[in-house]
Amino acid sequence: MAMPLSAAEIAVSSAADISAAMQTAQPGDTLVMTNGTWVDQQIDFAGFGTTGSEITLRAQTPGGVTLTGTSMLAISGSHLVVDGLNFENGSLGEGDHVIQFRGSEGNASYSRVTNTQIKDYNPSDSGTRYFWVSLYGQNNRVDHSTFSGQSHSGVTLVAWLDGSTANHRIDSNYFADRPQGPENGYETIRLGTSAFGSTNANIVVENNLFERTDGEIEIISNKSNENTFQYNTFREAAGTLTLRHGHRATVEGNFFLGEDKAGTGGIRVIGEDHVIINNYIANTDGRADGAISISAGVENTPANGYQQVKNALIANNTIVDVDGAAIKLDHGLGTSDRTVLAEYVTLANNLIYSSQDPLFDGNEGSGWTWQNNIAYGTSLGIPSRPGINEVDPLLEVGGDGLWRLSSSSPAIEGGIALSSITTDMDGQARIGVVDIGADEFSTAQIVRKPLTTDDVGADWILGIPTAPSGPYLVIEAEDYSHILDPDSDGDVWTAVQDVAASNGAALESPSGSRTDLSVSHETLAVYDLLFSNAGVYTAYYRARGFSSSTDSFYSPDGFDADPSVTETLSSDGLFDWVTGETFVISESNVGMPLEFRLGRRERDAQLDAFIFHMDSDLTSGELDALLEAMVISGDYNLNGTVDAADYTVWADSFGSTTNLAADGNGNGVVDAADYTVWADNFGAGGTNISGQLQIPEPGGLAVLILVLPQLFSRTEQKLRSSI
Repeated sequence: MAMPLSAAEIAVSSAADISAAMQTAQPGDTLVMTNGTWVDQQIDFAGFGTTGSEITLRAQTPGGVTLTGTSMLAISGSHLVVDGLNFENGSLGEGDHVIQFRGSEGNASYSRVTNTQIKDYNPSDSGTRYFWVSLYGQNNRVDHSTFSGQSHSGVTLVAWLDGSTANHRIDSNYFADRPQGPENGYETIRLGTSAFGSTNANIVVENNLFERTDGEIEIISNKSNENTFQYNTFREAAGTLTLRHGHRATVEGNFFLGEDKAGTGGIRVIGEDHVIINNYIANTDGRADGAISISAGVENTPANGYQQVKNALIANNTIVDVDGAAIKLDHGLGTSDRTVLAEYVTLANNLIYSSQDPLFDGNEGSGWTWQNNIAYGTSLGIPSRPGINEVDPLLEVGGDGLWRLSSSSPAIEGGIALSSITTDMDGQARIGVVDIGADEFSTAQIVRKPLTTDDVGADWILGIPTAPSGPYLVIEAEDYSHILDPDSDGDVWTAVQDVAASNGAALESPSGSRTDLSVSHETLAVYDLLFSNAGVYTAYYRARGFSSSTDSFYSPDGFDADPSVTETLSSDGLFDWVTGETFVISESNVGMPLEFRLGRRERDAQLDAFIFHMDSDLTSGELDALLEAMVISGDYNLNGTVDAADYTVWADSFGSTTNLAADGNGNGVVDAADYTVWADNFGAGGTNISGQLQIPEPGGLAVLILVLPQLFSRTEQKLRSSI
């Protein structure tokens, strides 16, 4: 039976326990599923939480609950969260759903499945058709989950529409190892059906990794309007992202890495007003006859037919070493009544470099525009024309295996400005005259990249250490209060950008010979620390050196004292943790600023961050988890960076007392003060070096209610603490 653990937690050991507990569960309560194997459990998780006080159903420990047999989960009501479950080696019947967002309380809304796995949930007959995750309702999310080993008929994750805007979000998931099926119906993701192809679904599919998802040609099947597919990675995936039905999709910043595997492809284009920008496609096999395949349509087509392509923008894409055409202009022409060519297509700023087949193939309809493209290979495949420059783009391969512009590339500043394109595939800003292709030649920090299994999916599968409990303080080294130059020679600590650093920046010691304490300190970084709890804390430093002459700095053994303790760092250029001294925080110290100083000992040593924790025996993994668990003020969309997208979240919810994602100061309403929180922290997560980013201005009524002198005040130090 269900037994209360506390006012907010209830232990449950069966589906019946869950149903009983939900009869009295209140917003903010958590149902804790007892670890173990749950067999043949049909769970009805039905209830109503509120924004910020969701009702949660979670495993006792992440991944500790394995559901198998005929176990299923139905989620219905609103503001519900499912966290940390493992569905494995089960089997369902025709038309069933492993997880569905509907149940006894109707369709779900504002609900979420996270940190969950479905693996090898297959029937004995692969023709038995059922679905692993079915989204119904509105404003639901599936994130940081893993789906692998599906071998039967049915879509892995499908959004079922009812004519209303869905507003779902599918992000940060890992989809893997789906063998090829014998027919259609083996998609990995499908948004809508032919019957609802005209519905404005507004679903976002982003930051997902697809590996070896070979079920059918449509890895993703778009069958509704106004959906966004961005920042996903497809690796060795035999299929395409297919815009099958519907209009006004955005396909941006995706990586298609075929790795020369048979059947791999890129993007299939069908329908009107699509935007396809900043995608990187390399070493694919020419599925659908082209890396980007523009389909021929059927005149007066029915809802489930091939709609004519009109008004597509295909721009700033990079296509490298693909088999088949880089861009197919009329895929399927002459088959299945497909006689209508695409019209009013704009091809601009695309970069194609391939030696395997003609770069373009097929016929174009009326009203096409070709602008500032570079295409270089064995054969162009179509007549030369203005708008295609047949010149070697002079690419070079980076350490990540991607081809980018070299400093002498003719693609640099060779493009035309397009209002819809402000960044490149790396997330770097496109400034001034834009470059051709998905890559903008830039020295700015790379903030997006091809995803790996370290970036997505349920974290408990990877055995990622969890952050230890107890009071702690985390400080980014570059978030100092001030820098001192005791010997007045101008050589001081400086903040430097580095993608290997936790927040995109580190503090670097100046060059020169070693500083010995028999003379004055060369330079000091000073921090004002505030502790919320009394106790004995151990200091941990994340830092690195690059040789035996760059691998140390000075730390203090107390507050308000010059540093005198030599901390020895790694000398191989890799950030690692160093355990420092212990510090006693008395009750009188709590809430009072304590000055903490770090000194230069050897040149070029880099400090990334430091942590104070009451546990004196933390592992590197636990310290990394604490660092990664920091909540960045102003990061309203929780993508790890305070950027322009967070301003949009604030603007869209301004004045709300229910949608509080942008309530940065926690006062229960999204107001002008929350804009200030965002502006003060703009750039955190991507870089903490001032002057690198521009803050978007608020518009309309919002600007009238802001206290202008406070908008762009910069917080010099951002301390994060947790109890």
